[in-house]
Amino acid sequence: MISANGLSIFLSGQRVVTDLSIELGEGEMVALVGPNGAGKSSALKALAGVTPLAAGEIRIDGVDARRLSLRARARCIAWLPQARPVAWNLAARDVVSLGRFAESPAAYDHLGGADRQAVDAALEKADAARLAPRAFHTLSGGEQARVHLARLLASPAPSLLLDEPCAALDIVHQLSLMETLVAEAASGRAILVVLHDLELAARYCQRIMVMEAGHKVADDGAQDALNPHVLEHVFGVRRDAAGALVRAG
Repeated sequence: MISANGLSIFLSGQRVVTDLSIELGEGEMVALVGPNGAGKSSALKALAGVTPLAAGEIRIDGVDARRLSLRARARCIAWLPQARPVAWNLAARDVVSLGRFAESPAAYDHLGGADRQAVDAALEKADAARLAPRAFHTLSGGEQARVHLARLLASPAPSLLLDEPCAALDIVHQLSLMETLVAEAASGRAILVVLHDLELAARYCQRIMVMEAGHKVADDGAQDALNPHVLEHVFGVRRDAAGALVRAG
């Protein structure tokens, strides 16, 4: 569904991603992990089309992404960024309705039946249905995060890019989110999710891509991608006798 080859990205004159290649297929759920500043968010932004490339090519369903209009790209890829400001104090259901924008740019009350069903289903999946009538700015940080997740799930796009979606969520909703993403992948969607929790990545994702200083250093199943060498030299941790992650120093 998404194929990226030789991506290089500069921000403020500094190279933040170098010669990165990504393959994301139908039904795959892939974690993108790495320490702070590794280039994970920049890579996701490039795939979403909001950060320009210095080099490389992105193809979406075999089509050069540069040939796609913004609306066409939005029909293929839905992106959940780290920063998710909502300027207007909309009802939560109207925030979720933005996920339908590429097809139906309207508030919830003006959507057609199929679009409303998609919004309602997304709210249920994100455990946010009871929040639907609430003004967005009255919600807690975790509740807002669930509404934003619903916005992403309401999109008709077959590929989902999520940047640290577990931030602000309590543990039960972190697990619920990961289970929801697994179900979305099982339905045929392609999912690339940036995570800092290596245990969540290993438990739920089919593949793990590891980035360090703008380079991809591993791309494999959890056991191989998060081998002792990678854990120590990329993340500065190791597993103790009980299997828990501890500082390597």
